[in-house]
Amino acid sequence: MDSTKVQDSFQAEHELALIRKIMQDSRNAVSDNGWHYIYWGTIVAILLVANYFMAVNGVSGNSQGMMWFIAMLSASIIEGIIEKKREKKVRVKTFTGKLLSSLWAASGFCMFMLGFAGTITGAYSPVVIFPLISIVLGLSYFVSGAIQQIKWLRYISVCWWTGSAALFAFAGIHSMLVFAGMLVCLQIFPGVLLYVRSKKQPEPQAA
Repeated sequence: MDSTKVQDSFQAEHELALIRKIMQDSRNAVSDNGWHYIYWGTIVAILLVANYFMAVNGVSGNSQGMMWFIAMLSASIIEGIIEKKREKKVRVKTFTGKLLSSLWAASGFCMFMLGFAGTITGAYSPVVIFPLISIVLGLSYFVSGAIQQIKWLRYISVCWWTGSAALFAFAGIHSMLVFAGMLVCLQIFPGVLLYVRSKKQPEPQAA
C-alpha cells in the first residue's frame, strides 16, 4: 500500500513538472511568431490600399486579382526562405512553437481559399472577403493567445469579430481601407509588441 502511495506521489510530481514545462514552453513560443504578424500585416495592408485605388480608377478586376495572386505567392516564397534560415539558427523547436506554426499555416490556407477560390467561382462578392477573413483571424488570435497564455491576444480576437460584423453590415469598396486600418491596429501593432516581448524571453532549452 505504501509502495502504491509513493508511486502515485511520484506520478503526480512528474505530471506537475510536465505541466510547468509546457507552461514555460508556451511563454517561450512567442519568439517564433512575432515577425509573422508584422510581415503579413504590412504586405496585405499595402496591397489593400493599392487595390482600393485600382478599383476607384476603374482598373479591371482581372488585373486586381493578378496583383494579389503574384504578390501573395511571392510573399509566401520569401517567407518560406526566411523561415528556413531562422530554423537553422534556432537550436530547439518548442512543441508550442510547432502548434502555433500549424495554427497559422492552416489559417493562412483558409484565408487564401476565401480570398481566391470564392471570388473566382463567383460564390460571393469580393467585398465579403474582408469580414470572412476577419472571422478567421479572430479565431486564430484567440487560439494563439490561449496557447501562449497572453490574455490581450484573446481580447484582440473580439475586436476582429466586432470589425467583421461591421464590415458585413457596411460592405462596400471602402471596406478595403477599413480592413487595412484593422490590420495596422490589430496585427502590425500587436506584432511589434510580440517581437519586443520575445526579445525579453530566454531561449528555449532542450529537455
